[in-house]
Amino acid sequence: MKKNVWKKCGLCLVMLLTLLAAGCSGGKQESGATEETGKQTEPQQEPLKITGMANLYNLAPEKDNEFWKAMEEKFNVDYTVDWVPTDTYEQKIELVLSSGELPDLMQIQNTSAPSFQKAVEAGAFYDITELLGDFSEYPNLKNNTNQNAWVLSKIKEKNYIVPRTRGNLDSGLMIRKDWLDELGLKVPETMEEFKDTITKIVQSDPDGNGANDTIGLLLGVENMDGFWPAAFGTRDIERDADGGIIYERLTDKYANYVDYMRELYSNGAVAKEFALIKGQQAEELFLSGKSATYVKNAWHLYRLNEECKKTDPNAEVVLIPYLKGPDGYAHIYDLGYFGGMAISAKCSEEKVKQILKFFDATCAEENYNFVNYGIEGVQWTMVDGTPTLTERGEQEVTNSFNAPFIFAANEFAKVDSPLADKAFNESTRETMKKLYTMGGTGGKIDKFNVLQSNTWTNIWAQCTDEFASMETKAISGAITKQEFRDYQKKLRENEDFKKAFQEFSQSYEEFFGDEQ
Repeated sequence: MKKNVWKKCGLCLVMLLTLLAAGCSGGKQESGATEETGKQTEPQQEPLKITGMANLYNLAPEKDNEFWKAMEEKFNVDYTVDWVPTDTYEQKIELVLSSGELPDLMQIQNTSAPSFQKAVEAGAFYDITELLGDFSEYPNLKNNTNQNAWVLSKIKEKNYIVPRTRGNLDSGLMIRKDWLDELGLKVPETMEEFKDTITKIVQSDPDGNGANDTIGLLLGVENMDGFWPAAFGTRDIERDADGGIIYERLTDKYANYVDYMRELYSNGAVAKEFALIKGQQAEELFLSGKSATYVKNAWHLYRLNEECKKTDPNAEVVLIPYLKGPDGYAHIYDLGYFGGMAISAKCSEEKVKQILKFFDATCAEENYNFVNYGIEGVQWTMVDGTPTLTERGEQEVTNSFNAPFIFAANEFAKVDSPLADKAFNESTRETMKKLYTMGGTGGKIDKFNVLQSNTWTNIWAQCTDEFASMETKAISGAITKQEFRDYQKKLRENEDFKKAFQEFSQSYEEFFGDEQ
């Protein structure tokens, strides 16, 4: 009797030790039949370890927070991101590229940037063209992305980034409508109306502080390269006598834009230190009521209204999608992607394939809300069919939240605010959709965000600071209008620049064919 008891106890002890061993195995599940289903299970793979670098606009997810842990578990990755403030991101990219110490993934914002193109030429990034093939191994990257982006983001007909695709609707001009109402002014529709309107605003002390310190508009990088120059025809291709395509900033049309800003500057409408104002500082000036306008992604409209009300309860911000100009429309029309994730050439082919599988998973339609807004019921809930941020989500889900990921294309990704209700977002959509029919033909992309030239990459890097200085002097009145135009002409007649214009022309044929 005792012998049988000890046998049973011994069996129990063996079973207990087996269970304890399984519990201490670090969660790694072995293959075999499960007791519950009797079905064979696949062995759990070790998490894919990835290092990355991404743009930080404000707050970023912490690696040990609830969302990041859930993300790593969901996609079976160990993803460590170096978050770099947006105002210094391009400098950090150049520093990292020059050091050769690249992370596995690097968020590239502009594929035509000289620093990126030089790095590609030097072999810093993995050519993923053949691995992608016909996308049969990556169905979500094929079906849920803007396929045109895979073409426009190529370098010498090769893919070096996984593009972060989206719709063509992006940014517009935000303006303080309450200030317009106080002065009996209507929302401007043309560049001439805007000039008169903004001049009256800055001369009228709209914030009522008794000082003539209101800024009409801020000319940061985003504004100068994006919204304003297009009103003077810079989105249209201009060729030299040899048929080469002249870089947009070296055209007479761009000089016309500079002349316009020069007049606004002399009227006191342009910020005195406009050349030094960066993105975050520009937003702070607008939110604090020191600036009347701000060019920004449309989805920020709701947030900007709420933030401005903290300084002035009567503040009202409205969105202007475009302004009619003398030779075009001031507007921004997106390429259909905003940069993308480049993979270091130091990664093995097997790791690159795993990274592509990771992005294919994040790009699944069912993962769109997760990657963009976080955990349902924690950071967002569905209200009237629209993902709406919870109080916690409002604190944690920022425009840096999705920076290190690839996700399904969404026509209104840069239009809908997760902070706003459905009615507000529908109204913003209707405003921005006017870009589809603007001028009877719709918005125009900036083709110089696509066109490529090795010669240009080298020579522009040598004179970009000088050009920016001359432009600043021309707008501020430190040099004459003609001096700026003579400077442009000198560059246009330089043999290296002429060579670059020919290469732009060849690149144009590769990307756009017979389109004019």
